[in-house]
Amino acid sequence: MIHENRAWLFILFSIVFVGCYATIAQVLIIREFLVVFFGSELCIGIILGTWLFGVATGAAIGGIVAGRLKKHLPAFIVVLMLMCVILPFELVLIRTLRLLLNVPAGQYIPILYLLFSSICIITPFSFTIGLSFPIGCKVVRGFTCDSASDIGLVYILESIGSLIGGLLFTFVLITRFQPLAITLIFSCILFLNLFLMFQFFDRGLPKRGKSLACLSLFFVTFILLISGVVNRVDNYFVNVRWSSSNPDIKLLESIDSRYENIVVGVRDDQYSVFGNGQFDFAFPDEYGNAQMAHLVMTQHPDPKRVLLIGGGMGGLIREMLKHQIEELDYIELDSALIDSIKKYLPSEEIDALSDKRVKIFHTDGRYYVKRVKTGREYDLIFVNVPDPSTAFLNRFYTLQFFQEANDMLAKNGVFGTKISSAVNYMGEEVGNYTGSIYQTLHSVFPHVIISPGQTSYYFASRSFDTATFDIQTLIKRYVNRGVKSDFFSEHVFNALLPPERTRFVTDEIKSRKGLMVNTDAKPVTYFFNLLLWDKLTGRKFGSILQWFKNSHVKTFLIPIVIFIVCRFIYVTVFRCSPDAQQRFNSIAAIATTGFAGMALQIILIFAFQNIYGYVYESIGLIIAVFMFGLALGGWVSNRLIIQSSSGRILNKLGIRQHFLTKKIQSHKKTPEGGGGRREMNWIKIFIVLESIIVMYACVMPFVLDQLSSLLFDSEYLFMVLVTLTGVLVGMEFPIAGKLYLMRKGELSLAAGTVDSADHAGAFIGALLTGVLFIPLFGISGSCVIIAVVNLMSLLFFLHLYYQRKNV
Repeated sequence: MIHENRAWLFILFSIVFVGCYATIAQVLIIREFLVVFFGSELCIGIILGTWLFGVATGAAIGGIVAGRLKKHLPAFIVVLMLMCVILPFELVLIRTLRLLLNVPAGQYIPILYLLFSSICIITPFSFTIGLSFPIGCKVVRGFTCDSASDIGLVYILESIGSLIGGLLFTFVLITRFQPLAITLIFSCILFLNLFLMFQFFDRGLPKRGKSLACLSLFFVTFILLISGVVNRVDNYFVNVRWSSSNPDIKLLESIDSRYENIVVGVRDDQYSVFGNGQFDFAFPDEYGNAQMAHLVMTQHPDPKRVLLIGGGMGGLIREMLKHQIEELDYIELDSALIDSIKKYLPSEEIDALSDKRVKIFHTDGRYYVKRVKTGREYDLIFVNVPDPSTAFLNRFYTLQFFQEANDMLAKNGVFGTKISSAVNYMGEEVGNYTGSIYQTLHSVFPHVIISPGQTSYYFASRSFDTATFDIQTLIKRYVNRGVKSDFFSEHVFNALLPPERTRFVTDEIKSRKGLMVNTDAKPVTYFFNLLLWDKLTGRKFGSILQWFKNSHVKTFLIPIVIFIVCRFIYVTVFRCSPDAQQRFNSIAAIATTGFAGMALQIILIFAFQNIYGYVYESIGLIIAVFMFGLALGGWVSNRLIIQSSSGRILNKLGIRQHFLTKKIQSHKKTPEGGGGRREMNWIKIFIVLESIIVMYACVMPFVLDQLSSLLFDSEYLFMVLVTLTGVLVGMEFPIAGKLYLMRKGELSLAAGTVDSADHAGAFIGALLTGVLFIPLFGISGSCVIIAVVNLMSLLFFLHLYYQRKNV
């Protein structure tokens, strides 16, 4: 018996393994897709949505399948092995995706292709994750004294595994192992765990053959891992991915840093650097960098202290140092980027980076500005980051960032930035996109000027006599400083800033009506970039996205209200029994809670970026803390369920005797649930939880606003907020399972249905919140929608409570 008890510890570890492996797989898949889709965070929302859709489908089907199976442990083991087999193939498919879709090199993959490809590639793995939940619940059936707490136990263990997976990947695996090697590491762990589990089983199983098979698989994967074969395979498919997007550039190296995938390539002695598949810069590019450097530096009459955020290598810093500056602070988030290209840089560029006037800070630019905005003053700040195509990049184009940068400027200081534009014609998408940047800058600085060209430079200041496009003034500043450059002369200003083109661009932007201000809480420019992407890839969703752009929060609230009214009419007219209502309400409530949990998690990560800057380790910690709250909330509810049934899960790692018997006497005598008063208590608890979630969503914008003003003393308060979110979501899951089981007592079907509803709600929450709600309605509008969605479930349960009370 002791041996079998130990075997069950390995089974419980297998459930933890599912949560851990699922989290790591999710991050690996997202990182691979980001490279293929040029770093656009739009794919993250779609990938998360597709992932959750697969989990929901797998859980629903798994609930039906598990109810028909006689032996659940073998089925659970098969699902675990499928997970280990499927993930490496999915990573390979993602890397060859551009070839499979026949997308020309350098072209964006259309949004519709992204949607279909993510469904085909991601769903098989996430389906097995969902499938494992109801089967796992069947495996541990009877482990506690209540089937609902059995479901809660599996939920808690998977959440703990997710917590461990997030921490492991963020702080251990990401910088030490390649993606395919990570999958083999976890395959080794799984096979070793299964081998040990079979060793402790005392039942009449043909364990020798199974143990030998697991041990053999362990040694095979271990040899592949330590021999370097898997790394060679990984490098081969990295080359395949690279050749599909940049066939004319030779790949020199590909590095997965903490922040991105960095690639260095070369063609005809011209080096190109890519971050997450998106072109960052090329070197040597003496003429391009010289034009940028001298246009920027001449915007101030006498720049002594300069802050450069991003894009300083390849010649830009070298040219900027030719001006009479005393300090140049260079912000580059990823130290691995500098380390990876130093060996290819010309000696004069390395000398420039080593110049005593240059100080390099490896931190987030937004975080740096927020931290030191009252401690230093700069004559010139230039933000040289890519366009606001992602939520991360959009933070450098918002009203709040411009205000923070303004606080760092000296009296006559100049702020500069740049984005892609159009040379001769500005359509609606480009006009709204560039116009929102102008409008946002103008909300902070009274003086804003825009340059013409494929790339528009924006310069802003508090005074009207510093930043200028007057060619004679710029030539005078350049010549008087005695700047000598082999790649630039004062006559280039005439080509860069033709007066008629400059006036055209300025008049075109100023003439546009209804230009929106881009803010941290409502990043409209991010959404405008999405419209531009859709236009560049064939306008598959143009009309739909335009409809969303013109919509309001009430556009999404009205259908919810209509559904509530229709539901009450249906219940009244057809006289639905309280049992049927309870089943429906439980599923609806867990779906809305899954929606709220995922939506609030996205809002919190988004808010953390805005408040504290993009600190990758901290964002990884946010996910881990959320999973801790999820596990804690599930554990609290599970304890309540167990105590109400007068039982315990474990007694000092022992297992209750009746669990190991083939027939459990208590399950013979009584059905699930039992007791109308007890049932009413669970409904009351659920009503309280739903009420708290509704109120919590309502106050979230105000709390985040207060945290933003506190800044340095608020990180720990933010983590408390993340934990509380996880606790509220985690507490509902076991109780929803309990209420559903009381009126439909089959364990596997209940587990599959509840888990499916939870992930279906999360699927909708991920897709809508990340892609639409936050960019269009901001954090406040998103929280209103979350509150109303959960208010729906609250009203359903209040109606059920008073109906049962009056019976």
